[in-house]
Amino acid sequence: MSSISRTQALTISHADVLGSYVKTLETDQLLPRIPKMAVRGDSLQVADVATLATASFVTSGGTADASATDYDTPARSYPLRRVPTRVEVNGDIAQNVSMINDVFEQQIEAKMIAMWRAVGSKLIYGTGVDPEPAGLQTLAALHPSPPPGLGTGITLAALDDLISRIRPWDGDTPRAFVMNRGQYAKVTAAAHAAGIDLEVRPDAVLGRPLAHYMGVPLLVSDYILDTEAGSTTSIYLVILGPRAGEPQFGGLVWCYNETTGAGIKVDGPHRTSATTDVLFATLDLNIAFASLSTGSVVRLSGVTP
Repeated sequence: MSSISRTQALTISHADVLGSYVKTLETDQLLPRIPKMAVRGDSLQVADVATLATASFVTSGGTADASATDYDTPARSYPLRRVPTRVEVNGDIAQNVSMINDVFEQQIEAKMIAMWRAVGSKLIYGTGVDPEPAGLQTLAALHPSPPPGLGTGITLAALDDLISRIRPWDGDTPRAFVMNRGQYAKVTAAAHAAGIDLEVRPDAVLGRPLAHYMGVPLLVSDYILDTEAGSTTSIYLVILGPRAGEPQFGGLVWCYNETTGAGIKVDGPHRTSATTDVLFATLDLNIAFASLSTGSVVRLSGVTP
């Protein structure tokens, strides 16, 4: 059992304002922008074309092309990964030390923050190897023609190169740059140096204005480190979401089990019947990130912070 102490519980219970109980809370504008996709079972399977069937014009009376399309085996698999947690509070504390605030509920809310923090980190650096989901760094390795490491500070020309490499894109599916706040400042400075003001448009998902470069929004993720490969960082460009009926145009998606849902499932409160009186709840999250086409996530590595 790992219950909060009475002293700590009293601190929470008597606080008028709880907004500062996480001293440093990371910004993650990417996670809420990823479209969700329900999965039947425990993983999403994506079949990649190995050899596309051929087709050609023929003269009148010519023979029709009967070639077949072959697929890579096995199919790419994106298993749902699990984040299970548990909140336990002594029964006496749960019932008798909740003055202004409910101690038990505050512990659950704080545990949820910890769970989403774990997800945010693996959204960038998850290896795809059990128990981790595949993150942007892993998904970008599927790209058929990634750019070489930059080796310098970010430039607008490097962003233009990223835009030219993202594929397939036909002008419809949303795209987004993803970078940490340091690179966001560098891109803004580079635009100003070039005499450009980044266009700012309202974002319907995040509910706030976002800066855009060449029509592509700039999303900030504090989970992207400045210490990759020594002292460098990365900037990503992603296609967001599936395309109904046209999976070849699909991009980055958030997968969830259609039965359990896309968010954190809370089961409780329950009370033990053991000698120690404990109020507890279990929290569970099943999640995966997938790239529906191999060119939909591209990474520019080796960027000097």
